[in-house]
Amino acid sequence: TAPASGFDRLRESGFTEDDIQNIRLQFHRLHGISPQGDNEEARHLEDQWMDTTGDTLPDGTLQGTYKEMVWGLMLGFFLGILCLFWFRESVFSRRHQMGIVAGMMINISFGVLHVYY
Repeated sequence: TAPASGFDRLRESGFTEDDIQNIRLQFHRLHGISPQGDNEEARHLEDQWMDTTGDTLPDGTLQGTYKEMVWGLMLGFFLGILCLFWFRESVFSRRHQMGIVAGMMINISFGVLHVYY
């Protein structure tokens, strides 16, 4: 048998036929594709969307992983302002940057708590 393609691959993750059909219908409406019939081009678009979703942001930059976000959190907490020197460069992914900002905010919060309490 041929491997599942498009949103049919979601069956392996436990999605029901109704779930897959609803996802397919919304996807086809969003992309202006006719939901009727078994269109090879539509399946190719579904495959392409499933393979690339989550890797990049709309502007083309890498989103990063949650592991990178945790590392960013630690960098922001322990190194703080030093990370801002590299922040604007393309050294860090988007999640790294979010983690760095969150880590710096936590560090500042601890500093404020230490001063006032």
